[in-house]
Amino acid sequence: MNKILLFAACACFCMTACQAGLDSASESETGSLIVSLTTGGSPAVKSVTDVVGKESYLKDVQVFIFKTDGSLYQREVFPENTAVHAISGVKSGYYKLAAVANAPAMTGIQTQSELEQQAIALSLNDPQVGFLMYGATENNVMVSGSNDSPATVTIDLTRHVSRVRLTTVQNNLPSDCGSLKVEGVFLENGLGSWTLLASAAPTVYVNYAGRKSGKNTSTSEADFITKASDAESAALTFQAVDRTVSRSETPESFNLPLYSFPNPLAMSDDHFGATAESSCTRLVLRASYGSPSESWYYPVTIPSMERNTSYDVSFVISGPGSKDPNQQVSNGNLSVEVRVVAWREGASYSGDF
Repeated sequence: MNKILLFAACACFCMTACQAGLDSASESETGSLIVSLTTGGSPAVKSVTDVVGKESYLKDVQVFIFKTDGSLYQREVFPENTAVHAISGVKSGYYKLAAVANAPAMTGIQTQSELEQQAIALSLNDPQVGFLMYGATENNVMVSGSNDSPATVTIDLTRHVSRVRLTTVQNNLPSDCGSLKVEGVFLENGLGSWTLLASAAPTVYVNYAGRKSGKNTSTSEADFITKASDAESAALTFQAVDRTVSRSETPESFNLPLYSFPNPLAMSDDHFGATAESSCTRLVLRASYGSPSESWYYPVTIPSMERNTSYDVSFVISGPGSKDPNQQVSNGNLSVEVRVVAWREGASYSGDF
């Protein structure tokens, strides 16, 4: 009887030791990940059609590797301007990955949900450095315990901003009006606050009603936006121009991009002229002509703006604009075409504004 008990105890001990050995071996097995980054399906550091400046540049990228329970396993920082990077020493198992480009260091993130709900501001985007982008894998990625067969994964990075670009201006003024001087261009009713996952609509107006911050109900011209120092997130929402456009039957090219988080409001829900209601984003051109010279605003509404989409605006100016950046121009004085291009293919629409 004692021999049987002793044998059973030994067998139990051997099984336990064997299982412990397997668990230990499993935990010590590591492999590698090769992460490729794309923007819109194209390698992130290659030339992309119709990209201006640093719009697709990867100043820095943080890749987060999450366990299947959503907790953080590892955070990896890619070298600058790198679209393909190998991560070694990853414990074998299943993971989900997320990547954030051109953002402040997110060293305190502990879960995927926490990362997704990170608040982001429009000002985090910098045309001179790079634009905030985010992407994540939909399915689990399996890492095997061998560096000879690395797991490969592609993460498509998407910009959060929309681009609104002044492309051309045509001077169609009466012959006695002379040249048209384009003084500047800016966005009004942009949006400046969002989350990294972008699951809900952006909030917080930028340059609301074409006024300085906190002056949205003012009717004083001194509170209207006329220069960069008047605008919020001016590096993104304002461009000084100071360029003369002669009267001609052909337009002159400008190629001046401005940026905002997307404004989903449709034209039918817009409140043009309001100073305390929901309003579409508008591209506002400020120009002057005549002797003595007189300045006018020419606002163009961009309805139903989408993220990572570009809106190219062409102006044909035939008469006076408005004296308020948030008031419509009289019929016949302004004709525009807005084309959805390049960042995401789309349609176009035109009309008198």
